[in-house]
Amino acid sequence: MNLSFDVITKEGDKIIVSLTSFYPYITQLIGDRFPQLEIVEITIIREAGNGPINIEVFGKIAQVLISIAQDNPNTVLYYFCDITEEIPYQRAGKEQTYQEYRNNLFKLLFQRYSTIAGDHWSDIEIEMRSTQPQQTFYAHFLLRDQHLPLVQILRNEVLSNFKSISEQK
Repeated sequence: MNLSFDVITKEGDKIIVSLTSFYPYITQLIGDRFPQLEIVEITIIREAGNGPINIEVFGKIAQVLISIAQDNPNTVLYYFCDITEEIPYQRAGKEQTYQEYRNNLFKLLFQRYSTIAGDHWSDIEIEMRSTQPQQTFYAHFLLRDQHLPLVQILRNEVLSNFKSISEQK
């Protein structure tokens, strides 16, 4: 799978959502051990504007993602909460890192919109802690419950790989 779609706010901000099953990290990590699954990475990028992205916009994104997942029964969606881009208009007084904010938002959206799908879905969160520098990273696998045993193995692979990389630094 390799596709993208745009979400444009009333204010003209443009968000690009890309889905690709050719993401090198996951592809290299699992090789051909899970031929029955298609692991699809979700990337969300702000292309234009700097206004707040509200729950309505993220709701549209979630609905499209769930629709794509419904149409592709062996798809597992993967999302990594990055640390690179500031979050405009983050509430004052919230002591959260960018990735922690994105992680909490992503979990909330998935819980809110996964009921649309009708299938039994799980959100497997991976929390990865690095000591040098001290940071926490989050990733999610969104999947049908029937794929849970395979994704648990994949989760363990990601954690193990992250640990060995972070220990080398």
